Formats: sequence, structure tokens, C-alpha cells
Amino acid sequence: MKRFLFLSSLALAISLIACEDGRRLSPIAPDDAGIFENNIVRDTLSKWSPYIGIHATGEAIDAYRDALILLKRTGNVKGVRVEIVKREGINPVIKMIGQLGDIDLLGLIANDYLINNLNLEQDIDQIFAAYPEIHYFQVGNEFTTLGGSTKTIEEYMTSLKKIYAHVQNRYPGRAVLLTQSTLGSGLYGPKELEKMVNLGLAQMDPNKIIIAINSYDPNNTSQYIGILNGPLVRYRVWVTETGENNPEFQISYVQNNYGRNGPFQNYLRAERVYWYVMWGGNNPPDSGFSLIKNPGSFPNYWKSPLFKLLTESR
Repeated sequence: MKRFLFLSSLALAISLIACEDGRRLSPIAPDDAGIFENNIVRDTLSKWSPYIGIHATGEAIDAYRDALILLKRTGNVKGVRVEIVKREGINPVIKMIGQLGDIDLLGLIANDYLINNLNLEQDIDQIFAAYPEIHYFQVGNEFTTLGGSTKTIEEYMTSLKKIYAHVQNRYPGRAVLLTQSTLGSGLYGPKELEKMVNLGLAQMDPNKIIIAINSYDPNNTSQYIGILNGPLVRYRVWVTETGENNPEFQISYVQNNYGRNGPFQNYLRAERVYWYVMWGGNNPPDSGFSLIKNPGSFPNYWKSPLFKLLTESR
């Protein structure tokens, strides 16, 4: 039998999971508590999707390297999603991740590349030349909603079709593209995806483009069933962002939403689910999603209960 070793700080998170599920740890014998904890660990590890989003900021590079090595040792990271920002030059964090080996990079081409860009094809050429280690490229993220955007999905599809045609013509077999991530909240995401289909998405080769969805409300994933099982039934789907903003509930979030019977696979057919985020800053609004914090304190950076579970299992 495998033994699972993790720090005592996981106890609080495990007790919270038990309360959420209507189960109580007390009264319970010490041996029974150990069995209960091992079941929590096994269940979480069996459902976890080993993909994580990383903000590619240089100040965190040492902590990122350490965290990824720890996750690699237990087989709990296979890919990361990183943003490629216009006019930043070659990003050392992306290069570091590529050099670690056996980590599949998904490069997010930032929205600012797609807006009023007369040199879009040349920019794609430069990105491909700068990052030969990246095979998957996502074209934009929450294009019509991020940061109070006033851009339209029609504008987005013009850029996506231009990039898609350029990649197929100039770089056949070089890359697989992902759509911008529709935001899975209410009916907005499914309706936007339907517009994308009507604007030409369904004419693109399913082997050369993947549908991306960001979902922070798993209860709404069923809204996508019609579009994903209809005109997009032949296309692969990745959840490119999801997560829990309270570290104490991150483990239960994975248990309830990941895996074969969770909504991401059940309703979205998601092959991959990317956790948002390795480090979302040390302060709100995104800090609670973080698997690690205070990377500047490396090697003594903070680790969430979920991160500890993922890296300390044996």
C-alpha cells in the first residue's frame, strides 16, 4: 500500500472538506482519521489535472523553478499556460520552464497583439521564432470581457482567421491553436461561442484548433452542452482557467469538480483543466487562487494545502 506523507497544515483543509460533504471527523479513532486522510489524498490525486497557469514574471523565477521541480517529482505537472506579452522581449520564465523538460507549454498570445495590428502575421513569425519549444498557442483570452474590454467577438474572429490562415500556410504542422477563452458565466460564454461558430470557427480543421473555456462557476458548465455536442462536437476542449479563491477549499474544489464525474469532463468534455494560478500575487483579488505565495522569500515561500498534497505524496 502506498503511504501518503503531507504536512500537518493540511489537517484544517481536510476537516473543512469533511464538513462540506456532511461528514464529521469526530468522534473518530486516530487510526480511522489516518485512513480518512489517505482517502482524501487518493481521491484528490486521482482527479487532479496536471496543468497550471503561471504568470511569467521574473521576480518569481526561482520559486517557480523550485515549485515545478517538486510537482514534476510526483507527476503532478505536465503542462503550464504562460502569457506572451507584446514588446516584452523573450521571457526568461518561459525559457526556464522549457529547459526543465517534460513540461508542455501553452503560449497565450495576449489580447494586445490582436487589436488594430497591421503587422499581425509578422508578430506571429517573431513569436514562433522566439519560442520553438511551444507547440500550442492560444489566440487571446476573454477578449470581449477582460479588463472591461469594449472589443467585439467579430473583431476577434477577424484576427483569429488571419492567424489561422497564416499558420496553416507558412507553418504546416508547427503548431496547434486554441481559441480565446470564453468566460463560463451564465449564458454569456455559450452564446459567444455560438457567435464564433457562425463567424467561421466551424470551418477550421478540428485537428488544428482547440476550443478554450475559462470556468470559475462549474455549476454553469451544463450551459455549453448544446454548442459542444452540436456544431463543435468534433473539436477538443480545454478548460484554460479555473480555481478556488480560498486556499482552505482548494482541495475540495478539485474533488468536487475535476475527474471523470466532475462537470469539466461531464459537460465540457475537457481533456485538460488548467488551475489558475501558481502565483496570483500576494494581495487580492487573485492571491487566494495561488498555489504558492511570497516567491521573493525563496526558498521559504508559502505553499497552499493543495500544493503540499500534490508535492508531498509518496
